[in-house]
Amino acid sequence: MEFHRTVRKPVSVSIVPLIDILVTLLFFFIVTMNDLTEKTPRPEIQVNLPSAHSLKVKSTDVARSVLSLGKDGSAELDGLKVTEGLLKEHLIANFKTRAGLKLALRVDRGCPFEAILYSHSAALDAGYSEKDIYYLVEKPQSAPETSSP
Repeated sequence: MEFHRTVRKPVSVSIVPLIDILVTLLFFFIVTMNDLTEKTPRPEIQVNLPSAHSLKVKSTDVARSVLSLGKDGSAELDGLKVTEGLLKEHLIANFKTRAGLKLALRVDRGCPFEAILYSHSAALDAGYSEKDIYYLVEKPQSAPETSSP
């Protein structure tokens, strides 16, 4: 028995539509690249952050208790060294014995931020209110002006 075989045409891929797509993409990329290079870049957002130079400081003669924090996070309350871990107790005793005084926090530049947060929360727990706690900021040293000849 003989089967009828159909004659197959050779498989061919038409290249003309592919070339059309390639030319269209090439044209698109050329146009967009020229457009990007000719435009000027958008200006960046300028943010002016305040600095200690812009602070207006009023000098007052109000007596305050001063809590100083060193570079290593060590604390001194009115010049007396505070034992590590007993800051809250020292602040409670200071708040009771020297009632009505505000608390000034003097922090060294290298002091860890965790120590600042801990001392602030210890002062709040001791009874000081947010209004009674001040952060002392050093006045910036003005650089000597040099005149050019």
